[in-house]
Amino acid sequence: MNPNSDNSKSVKNVNDVINSQSVKNNQADYAQARIAHYAARFAEYDDAKLLETVAHERKVRVWVSERSYFLAALRAECEKRHLA
Repeated sequence: MNPNSDNSKSVKNVNDVINSQSVKNNQADYAQARIAHYAARFAEYDDAKLLETVAHERKVRVWVSERSYFLAALRAECEKRHLA
């Protein structure tokens, strides 16, 4: 099971806020919005789930720009909690 398939209300609320904002056609703005989205999701995770996500992501060998936003937010949350 993928531990990142969380559909809690607050994640949906963050999605609604991001989707309702008119994000400029600028890659930096898009990247910041996506990182904020993932950061909101990871903030809800307990330490065990966050570490489970890290373990899962270490096995994934694909690389696309969206993954870089995901991993940036994951790393920031781990560092914030001193799990890194």
